[in-house]
Amino acid sequence: MLKKLVLILAASLAFGSLAIAQTTGTSDKDKDKKDIAADKKDIQEDTQEIKADKAAVEQDKDKLAADRKNHASKEQIAADRAQLKKDQAKLKKDRADRRKDKKDVKADRRDLRHDNHGPKGGGRKGK
Repeated sequence: MLKKLVLILAASLAFGSLAIAQTTGTSDKDKDKKDIAADKKDIQEDTQEIKADKAAVEQDKDKLAADRKNHASKEQIAADRAQLKKDQAKLKKDRADRRKDKKDVKADRRDLRHDNHGPKGGGRKGK
């Protein structure tokens, strides 16, 4: 009697963990879809920021060129250069953020495809 009880308990524990593993697969798919949507939104926001940053950099370049042409003081030219470098650094950071978000979308899509269809290339090679 005790052996049967232990066997039943062991079987329920073994198959119970498999059932839990199956249900987490659906939440992974939902999580991947939500991650993709959030990353796409981030990409759009980064694109808008990049456009604004490009405009600021162009404006800074024009101001620096005008100050040089009008023989502005060294301090003013130095301030213009500092602002230009600051805006260029922000542009570089925003571009890196957008690249990272695009990379995340690609990885999330790969994970979602893997969850839906299994790993790619599982067939026979050769013939």
